[in-house]
Amino acid sequence: MSRRPAVTARLDTDLEATLYAAMTLVAADGLKGLSLRPLADRLGSTVSTLTHRFGLKDELLAILIGAAAAQDGAFFDRWLARIRALDVSDAALMAELADAILTDMAGPEALRTRFYCELLQGVVARPEIASALAAWSARRQDFWRAASAGLADPELGEWLHAFSTIEAAYGLAVGDVAAYRWLRRLSLRRLCCGLIPSDGAAELWQFHVFRAALGDMLDDPGRPAPALTEWQAKAAGHISALIIAEGADAVTHRAIAARAGLANSTLAYHFPRQEDLLRAGLSDIATRIRGIIAPTPGEAPPDFELTSVELARATFAVSLAAVRMPGLMAFSADLRRRRGENYVVYLNSQLPDEAPFDVLSAQAMSLTGQGQVMLDAILDPSPDDPAFRLAERLKARALARR
Repeated sequence: MSRRPAVTARLDTDLEATLYAAMTLVAADGLKGLSLRPLADRLGSTVSTLTHRFGLKDELLAILIGAAAAQDGAFFDRWLARIRALDVSDAALMAELADAILTDMAGPEALRTRFYCELLQGVVARPEIASALAAWSARRQDFWRAASAGLADPELGEWLHAFSTIEAAYGLAVGDVAAYRWLRRLSLRRLCCGLIPSDGAAELWQFHVFRAALGDMLDDPGRPAPALTEWQAKAAGHISALIIAEGADAVTHRAIAARAGLANSTLAYHFPRQEDLLRAGLSDIATRIRGIIAPTPGEAPPDFELTSVELARATFAVSLAAVRMPGLMAFSADLRRRRGENYVVYLNSQLPDEAPFDVLSAQAMSLTGQGQVMLDAILDPSPDDPAFRLAERLKARALARR
């Protein structure tokens, strides 16, 4: 009996070190980088030791997700204690607090946030992680519901949970950019304080100023967009289609060569590394998304269209990739600032006698809908296209409260 606490303490220490090593591998190379041998090497251990302590790969991953969720829960518990101490009943204050939480998630908590986001992106290709990831997601949703309980809006916690999910990825990619953080604060204020404000002129003017500032990144010579040759650009469409269908982990020279009907050696000549393949595919995704959100007059339509599920997942993939591929950062920033441009036209077309929604409201709703699409994949790895049902509920609530 007397030895059990020491054994438990050692196992807890082992798990903490293993989780940190696993999250570091994922941050460097996505979920495909998390396998037993690299993990054992990073820990200065052996595969047999890892499997003896934690089980085989699937068992180990479930244990790591549970451990990460527990750490995450402690982080959110600290924030919930602050919110309760403040007795938050003001919607504007809730928006400011949500923004501060997102800043922490992309700052001191970035490694774990990245792990969660990579799991969300990977759950379609790895349905075996869905159960453990669903439990983690449920803990986060419980936090947002409890945090917003002091406001007279029982659904706000659900909106904030979905919104924070998509913004976590953007925050990792461009969270250091002040213009992005300003746009995020404005979106949160609309989400918490009312999507159809009585006088939103000042907020809308701020939105346009900082939206333009975020777009400047595309013209910054210090942040060049990845340049592709004509041959690479043709192959990039096959790469992007595979990323959307199966995730970045599926992208290999062999898989792309088979998909495009090319010789493996020819593809390797034009794309020497797997990173080169991913960069080309993600650049193609970013270009396609920009074409959907704000098409250039006279430009030919894309040779395949993205559903709302594919659009959300592709946007998420670009943001995660931008964290380790700085050349994609400007693309991620541009996709973030353009959210809502098409959606506002759709929203107001449903109300021909009035136009109550502006682009800032549409952006807040679109981002919330995208976040829910990512969360839906946990429950059903192959969901039907939801056409942003959550955003439609936001619209209905806003119109009912005018």
